[in-house]
Amino acid sequence: SEWQYCNQSISNIRVTTKVAVNSLLADDPELRDRGSAIVHNLACKEVKTVVFDDVAVELSMALLQFFNNSPPEEQVFRTMKALARFCQISSQDVPQLVQMIGPSPTKFSGMSPRVDEQIALVTKKLR
Repeated sequence: SEWQYCNQSISNIRVTTKVAVNSLLADDPELRDRGSAIVHNLACKEVKTVVFDDVAVELSMALLQFFNNSPPEEQVFRTMKALARFCQISSQDVPQLVQMIGPSPTKFSGMSPRVDEQIALVTKKLR
């Protein structure tokens, strides 16, 4: 649903995207954990919300910034799974971002079998 705020149209997905990005990139570890969960839910679990190309790109850019840290395995799994999904949603733009901006998803290779599985899905889209 959309509504007006300060003479701008705003929607639930735009607000949720802003919350997800700001949480994911926050200094507070608990906020980063919550942000990784929100992004994962937006990408993989939310069937009522259609994630459009522009949202997938915005969230993917935040994920790539997030990957420059050293997040714990659970957060890497959630966010890598989200990135794999965003590579499907925006099959041209997101893989290009991953290649241009980095870091390479293989940075997290060997962290766990489930992370490796998601990395394989992302790297398959890069080729």
